Amino acid sequence: MVVTPTLADSVPPLLEAFGRLHPVMVHLPLGLVFAAFAVEAWRVVQRRREMSPFTPTALGLAALSGVMAGATGIAFAESHGSGDDLFWHRWLGIGATVACAGAAWAAWRAARPSGVDAVPAVRGLLVGLTVLVAWSGHLGANMVWGPGFLWEPLMEQADGEERAAAAVPDGETATSGAQGDSPAPTAPVAPAGDPVRTEKLAFFRSNILPIFETRCYECHGNGKRKGGLRMDDRSSLVSKDDDGLWIVKPGEPKESVLVNRVLLPAEDDLAMPPEGERLAVAQVEDLRKWIEDGAVMPEAADAAAPASQAAAAAAGAASPGSAKSVALAPRPAAAPRRPLAQDLPPLGAGEAEAAAGLRAKGINVTPMASGASTFTVSMPGGPEVGDVDFVAIYPMAARIEELSLARSSVTDAGVMSMPSLPNARSVRLDNTGLTDVGITAVLSRTLDAETVNLVNTPATDRAFAALGQLPFLRKVYLYGTKVTPDGVAAFRRARPGVEVNVGGTP
Repeated sequence: MVVTPTLADSVPPLLEAFGRLHPVMVHLPLGLVFAAFAVEAWRVVQRRREMSPFTPTALGLAALSGVMAGATGIAFAESHGSGDDLFWHRWLGIGATVACAGAAWAAWRAARPSGVDAVPAVRGLLVGLTVLVAWSGHLGANMVWGPGFLWEPLMEQADGEERAAAAVPDGETATSGAQGDSPAPTAPVAPAGDPVRTEKLAFFRSNILPIFETRCYECHGNGKRKGGLRMDDRSSLVSKDDDGLWIVKPGEPKESVLVNRVLLPAEDDLAMPPEGERLAVAQVEDLRKWIEDGAVMPEAADAAAPASQAAAAAAGAASPGSAKSVALAPRPAAAPRRPLAQDLPPLGAGEAEAAAGLRAKGINVTPMASGASTFTVSMPGGPEVGDVDFVAIYPMAARIEELSLARSSVTDAGVMSMPSLPNARSVRLDNTGLTDVGITAVLSRTLDAETVNLVNTPATDRAFAALGQLPFLRKVYLYGTKVTPDGVAAFRRARPGVEVNVGGTP
């Protein structure tokens, strides 16, 4: 897939702040047009031939405020917009502003004593203008709340009735996708009450649900359906999108759009979540594991209460033997993270400020967490960011825990001067032109790496020699490379504890 850098990083902060006034500004012209329509509709009911003096005033103000709404909308779209709905919302809104100005002029003339004969025509124009404004607003709602927002309560009621009639056990089957295709293949799931299934539900509640609640439900849950997707509804999540791709394909994380989107760099217009820090490596791995295990989750959001609540309910409220009494398996203890190679103090204000200044060079440097002593570093500037910019991270080498050069134009020669990164646990070189020579150079400086991503690079079997030198390596991603099946098999024999993902069946 070819990824085109977005304009988000090039939009000045002042312009972006101006654009964010759009949700405020857009409601004034909407209200004025609807008010003018309501006033004239009432006068028609009263059989009054004269136009209300309020109408030309309201339409004139609507046209003026529409200009401001359009300007803020165009600025807002520079950093937050994409898609067909935006295209039509933008041009219908501009058209409505122009039509509003024309309607205001016509209404002003029709409001004069000599213009009474033109009133029916102006009222007809007002009806058309109201429809145009309403349709533009509808498309704007689609972008925020998802297609079908207006009719969603009725659709949900119909869906609920269908589920009740079908009586499908929750979490065990997938419904057909948006394209009307066959149901999603699911990994075998044990019957309700089976310890295996119970453990998978416990994993969802303890590991996956917190990610959804904090990073996804703002747009795709709690009644919101942006892009038509509800992530608190399994039938919506386990389905195909408008392009025919599985959002979540149980048992197949590599074919699930959800996983692919969270791995995209922050500046990619398809990256999810679209704002805030990228998901941590451990969170992405939890998503992969959850999908590999069949994407088991309650069918609806009301069944996805936190594990602690469910356990309390099972222990106290439900009687032994009750159909609702489910003993949730405790969350498996996470393997302790290997301590940093160096004892580093928490990041100081000066270091954080210096790191933030690297954004101008096309490099994102973000503290791993509040109070952390290390950074996650990525070069999201795309092909425009290369060797010269890469040098800027050298002074903070000891504090880099996650390094991503994905989609940058860093070369083999450029990484030769790279210093040691003694605390790097995650290394992403995917979608770069680095050959075995450059890959070896990077990995020789990141010997503590636990996860290495070489997807879509020219890597060959020679890269296995460098990978074999990483004592803590747990996972390596190699699909889209030039490695051979024999080379993969030999590496697996030599390092049986390492998960090697080549894009097919292990």
